[in-house]
Amino acid sequence: MQISRRRLLQTSAISAAIVTLPQWALAQSQTLTTYNWGTPEEGAAYAKAFARFSSQFPDVKVIDNLIPLTTWSDYADGLVTQIAGGNVPDIINIAIEGVRLAVSRGLLEPLDDYIAASPKAQELLAKIPKELKDALTVDGKLYEIPNGWQCMVIYYNKLIFDAAGVKYPREDWTWDDFLETSKALTSGEGAKKVYGYGMPWFNFAHYPWFLTNGTYPISKDGSASNLTDPKLIEATTFLHDLVHVHKVSPDPIGLTVYDKFAGGALAMTSAGRWPVPGWVKSGFTSFDVVSWPKKNGGETVFGCAGWGISPESKNKQAAFDAILELISLETVTEIVEIGQQIPIYKEAAESPTFRSAPANAALFYNVIDDTRPVAAPTYFSELDRILSRTMDSIITQAETPEDALAKADKELKRAIRKG
Repeated sequence: MQISRRRLLQTSAISAAIVTLPQWALAQSQTLTTYNWGTPEEGAAYAKAFARFSSQFPDVKVIDNLIPLTTWSDYADGLVTQIAGGNVPDIINIAIEGVRLAVSRGLLEPLDDYIAASPKAQELLAKIPKELKDALTVDGKLYEIPNGWQCMVIYYNKLIFDAAGVKYPREDWTWDDFLETSKALTSGEGAKKVYGYGMPWFNFAHYPWFLTNGTYPISKDGSASNLTDPKLIEATTFLHDLVHVHKVSPDPIGLTVYDKFAGGALAMTSAGRWPVPGWVKSGFTSFDVVSWPKKNGGETVFGCAGWGISPESKNKQAAFDAILELISLETVTEIVEIGQQIPIYKEAAESPTFRSAPANAALFYNVIDDTRPVAAPTYFSELDRILSRTMDSIITQAETPEDALAKADKELKRAIRKG
């Protein structure tokens, strides 16, 4: 889950707690370190989790390192660099985008044996959607326990729809419906211009357009490029035409899309759950969500992150027990109250806090049945950069979709061969 997926985080913090694990305690105290990410509020929730952990196990010191996050590519690359330099964390929080790379480099420990030996872990994992666990499984082994996730849905401003006399989108709407709705909602000039749709410009936001046209940038096993698939060319052409032909969407390059949506300049946009807390805090609540419009497919994309353990950790059992506190219902509920992530447990997704905004908030969790994980092969960093450059070239009209994707296809095939 790129994240503008999911969001730009400008934070770095360290929290520490003292804990003890008597069943495997050593003569001296142990220290666990993390490679973690999150907002300051999420960091505070993790600190509370470690404090609860410390009440049970007071002889293990936990140092929680929150790493500033710009993109998932950079975050995963940073982990590889840190470990190569000899600074090995015990507990690793990494998104699906970096899992296969980490596994291929031997940076994550399989967790199946730890889970098999822990009834508590089995009870917790039984409540987590299979799709999330499968996304963090490589060659039949689970390398991370999910801790949160995001999907992409369409947001719409009800006040703009009402003023234009346009009906709210239905769950079964199509690309054609979406385009006609966008046209009906585009109006005004200059400072009073309102566009039907504002495109977030990052790869995670592009994937639903590919999926709902029955295609994806790479094959399911990651062994082949699909960039010259006619359906993918059609999807990128559709996005190009929203801006340059139909003129229902502004130029997305550099667009502060979520601010524009909250300010009433865009009738629709797309995101995961991450913008909701900021909008509500600012007083903007006249929005709701609906599933992605469909053409030749019905899936949207999801991304997730999880807690893993380094094979080089000297305190693996301690790290695993700490992870169990991090995925406890109490910790997950505290993260839900912050408001940015979709919880891993249905009972947390049914809480009044989660359901408070928007009205159709249940969609965030329920959409899991119609999703596909973000493409996350070992060469994710190359795929991400190639696709980003290509989409920029298409939307700026530097190249046609056909030419840009043909060039990108050759580059991606080289990256796949390299591995």
